[in-house]
Amino acid sequence: MKTIHLFQFKNSILRKIPFFKKEHRLDSLNDLMTFDLMNTEKVTEFIIEVHDDFIFEDKTGDDLLAMCQNTKHTIEHYFATTMNDYDVI
Repeated sequence: MKTIHLFQFKNSILRKIPFFKKEHRLDSLNDLMTFDLMNTEKVTEFIIEVHDDFIFEDKTGDDLLAMCQNTKHTIEHYFATTMNDYDVI
């Protein structure tokens, strides 16, 4: 068995975290209240145990989504996309 990390952004399941810049990552939900943010995006990270022969490309989107929904370990990442009327992406 091996551990993989999958990321859900909107309706997509990805192997790597989306293109957001690290400096736009919010460390906690309190950051939402601290900064005058106009817009944020959420990326959910799923930590999944799979068989050693698991191949991401061989799975359908529905298969990957089902795997993500059945995991017990998730991390939510929040990114600022607009702050004080300026786009930060």
